[in-house]
Amino acid sequence: MDSFKRNATEEVRAALRTYRGRQYMDLRIYYQDDAGEYKPTKKGINLSVELLGELTRMVDKLAQAVEAERPAAAGPAAEGSDPQAAK
Repeated sequence: MDSFKRNATEEVRAALRTYRGRQYMDLRIYYQDDAGEYKPTKKGINLSVELLGELTRMVDKLAQAVEAERPAAAGPAAEGSDPQAAK
């Protein structure tokens, strides 16, 4: 479905999956192996598509909180930046 780079060797992927006749949203971190192929990790979340509205609401609230905490002069965060890299 979609993905974005988390850092030089990882990306976050979103996908729709079907299991036992039900649809799920899978948000997962993938790592790049030595051959350059991306493989899934255990780090992720699998939610019923029925929870899409709740997930969207939560992410919207998180985005609002981030904007409220950001200093006015800083502007929008760099796309794909890793907040852990600053540590």
